[in-house]
Amino acid sequence: MHGRVKKDVVEPSPEEKEKQREQVRTARGLFGKLLEMRQSKAYSEQALDMTSKALQFHPEFPTLWGYRRELLTSGISKPLRELLEVELKLLEKALRKSQKVYSIWFHRKWVIEHLFQELKADPDSVKLLLDTELELCGRLLDVDERNFHCWNHRMHVMGLMRSWQKDQPQPIDLGSIDLKLSTDLINRNFSNYSAWHLRTLLQQRAGTEEPQMEIDINQELEWVQEGIFTEPNDQSVWLYHNWLTTLARGTETPRITHCVLMDGEVFVFFSKPVCASSASMSQGDQKLEGHLEPTVPSRKSAVQRTRSSARRRRNCALGWQFQATGGTVACGSPAAVRITVDIEVFGSLPDGKASPLSTLQVEFQGPMIDLSAPASSLAVLDAFLGERLEEQRKEVFETELERLKELLEIEPDCRWALLAQSRLQDRLVSGCTVEQQNSTQSALAESAAHASTLDPLRKNFYSDAGAAARTRQRMQTWLACPESYAKPLNLSSLSMRHLAPAIATFAFGVRVLNMDENHLREFGAVLGLISLEDLSLSKNQIQGDAAEVFVLPKLRRANLRGNLLGLRGLDVLPPKSLEYVDLSGTEGAKSLDGPTALRLLLAGSPEADRQRWTAEVVPGEVCICRHGKLSSTIVSR
Repeated sequence: MHGRVKKDVVEPSPEEKEKQREQVRTARGLFGKLLEMRQSKAYSEQALDMTSKALQFHPEFPTLWGYRRELLTSGISKPLRELLEVELKLLEKALRKSQKVYSIWFHRKWVIEHLFQELKADPDSVKLLLDTELELCGRLLDVDERNFHCWNHRMHVMGLMRSWQKDQPQPIDLGSIDLKLSTDLINRNFSNYSAWHLRTLLQQRAGTEEPQMEIDINQELEWVQEGIFTEPNDQSVWLYHNWLTTLARGTETPRITHCVLMDGEVFVFFSKPVCASSASMSQGDQKLEGHLEPTVPSRKSAVQRTRSSARRRRNCALGWQFQATGGTVACGSPAAVRITVDIEVFGSLPDGKASPLSTLQVEFQGPMIDLSAPASSLAVLDAFLGERLEEQRKEVFETELERLKELLEIEPDCRWALLAQSRLQDRLVSGCTVEQQNSTQSALAESAAHASTLDPLRKNFYSDAGAAARTRQRMQTWLACPESYAKPLNLSSLSMRHLAPAIATFAFGVRVLNMDENHLREFGAVLGLISLEDLSLSKNQIQGDAAEVFVLPKLRRANLRGNLLGLRGLDVLPPKSLEYVDLSGTEGAKSLDGPTALRLLLAGSPEADRQRWTAEVVPGEVCICRHGKLSSTIVSR
């Protein structure tokens, strides 16, 4: 594991094999006896001694560690503190034998927590206990610096030390201890993910009372460059380099990029996904309190592979609609408004735990963009082009690009350097002109294509990067037209596997969208474009139910031909404006007759409404559903 050469296994002699078999027979008898004792709740010093012997022989036995926890808290004759101190010695022997066993580390964590509570009244003893644990972790990390069990345990011990020293007159600078450890481990081996990650946590301090550790960015990058030039293809140092530069050390807070007025409703868009709660809006003397609702409906993805965590199940989105409480938004013109939004913020602490949920207030002050006004897309274009970098950060990026250029002259096939170069170039043109950004996006698409030849195993990653660059070019060209929202947005044949939410944010207000001949696997952010009237998604790989598009309230025409969509009778009421749905060549419509296709597609509609629809069906080829008010001369092939 971790690049270490496996030692040759020496075949034991017949005498040694027989001795091992005898030990196994003895151990089985002992283990069986102990399991019976646990079942009968036999709590005695004899049981404590027997489990100790059994675990010294075979420490990878979670049930016996659990039995010992019951024994230690059962109130047998010796004081708990004395028993726990003996337990630490037993655990140290177990760790010498097996350093990567969950049950051993869990039991040690349990012992440390209980001993910590027992010693709380004696500060010197607490400090000695925690210092000893840190020293043990240091020794184990010397043996294997990637032992994640040890890293997790060390984080927990540091968390105990933080909580304990809050009441101490002379607190220890724990950040310096962590910083020194990460520096020592990285200097020993630049390929240490855990040590680099520890440095990121030290520079964030999210949700803690400790001050953020100030590390000079220029010195840090010079040190990082040593690792990069030493081993250009090691990804751990490149990940930290990306965090320092394009990710701005995790210090960038969400901001409101622009506010839109559409059909008398106010929509607020952020620079990154947020979980928004309360909001207020002021225009002149009028002030309204309210809340925000995400523009993309909450739903389970057709291609979701894993169960989302509780935090991910919170509604995080880029686009939100302002809902006034006890009033209506009376915005007759895009005059200057002031919008204040409370968003939830969470992250990771240096001890590895999730930071407490906190609230950040984000404010926008300026004119709203009225999408019905002439040249409104030009205002959206300004937001799409982004904000110019601060001069200091721009200098850092330019310096890093020069270093990367030097590295690529030596290592022209280093894909990590090409990726870092692309990211920095993309950020450097933020806030520049359309021409400058289009030129950069062309270069990024070419770089992604070149990287794909160097790293074919990740060709889809580079394909997505190239598609993103080409999509930005199309978006910039479309927004630069003063009458954009009255014209179709053509995003066809870009090899897109999904519509990025950040792109959809700036396409909000589009009426006609063509995304034919891509590789889309789900509707995704398309369902947040609530202004859509004509949607064409033919020849993709979209899964799910065709009726999912019915959440678009203004939809008139939907071309979904040639997808993997089914017709499952989804109980969704279609929009009143809907006139035409083309399901030709979809999986769900291949073997259906006309009445069945209509019944499944319009399962959410009353029977009387379904009667107004007709279906043109050629089994396996054509399945076109039309509302009765539509002329029969309209044909889509």
